[in-house]
Amino acid sequence: IHHNPSSNKHSVALHLMPNEDDKDYISHMRQRPPPKGGDVAYSNDNILRQQRHYNDIRKVGGKECVQDIYARDPNTSGDNTRFWFVGKVARCTGTVSAEAAIARQMNLLEEHATRIRPVELGRSFGILEFWFAPGDTEPLTSQNDMGTRLQKVTKVVDGSDKVPLLEVGLDLSIVTNQGAGFCIVRTADGVVPPHMIL
Repeated sequence: IHHNPSSNKHSVALHLMPNEDDKDYISHMRQRPPPKGGDVAYSNDNILRQQRHYNDIRKVGGKECVQDIYARDPNTSGDNTRFWFVGKVARCTGTVSAEAAIARQMNLLEEHATRIRPVELGRSFGILEFWFAPGDTEPLTSQNDMGTRLQKVTKVVDGSDKVPLLEVGLDLSIVTNQGAGFCIVRTADGVVPPHMIL
C-alpha cells in the first residue's frame, strides 16, 4: 500500500509478486503440451505438409491413387448407419497400399473427424471405425450408386509406420455448409440399404 504524502488522499497500489510456485503454475497454463502422434500429430504444420504431398501425388497419379475416407457414426446402426465424409488419402500406388496409406495417417484422420463432427464423433476418439471408397466418388455415393461400396479400414497395418510421409498425402474435409457436412446412409456393412434403392 502506497501513501502519497503530498496529498490528503490516500492512493492505494498493490504490488503482487508471484512466488516460485505461482511462476510454475502460470508457465504451465501458458504452454500447452505438444499434440500426441509424432510426425502425424494433429498440428498445422503436419496437416499442411500432408496436403502438399496429396497435391503432388494427385498431379501425377490422378484420382486412381486416391481414396475417399468416411467415419462410421457409432450412434447409428443397422440399415440406417451414417458414414461421415472426413477427407481423401493419396498414395504412390507403386509402393504403398491403400490400407497402409490410411493407417499411416490415421491419427490425423481420427483427430480431424472428431473436430468436424464433435456431436456425432467427438466422444469416440480411439474407437472410431473408418471406411473408404474409390477416389472422387462422392457424387455416386450421394446418389446411392449400388456399385460404389464402402470398405472397412484396418487401423493398424504391419509396416505402415515405416511408410515415408512423402509417399502419402491427405486432403482433409472442411465443413462450409453451415456445419451440415456430408454423410451417407448405408447398412452396417457399407452397402446401400434396400429401402434406399430406387
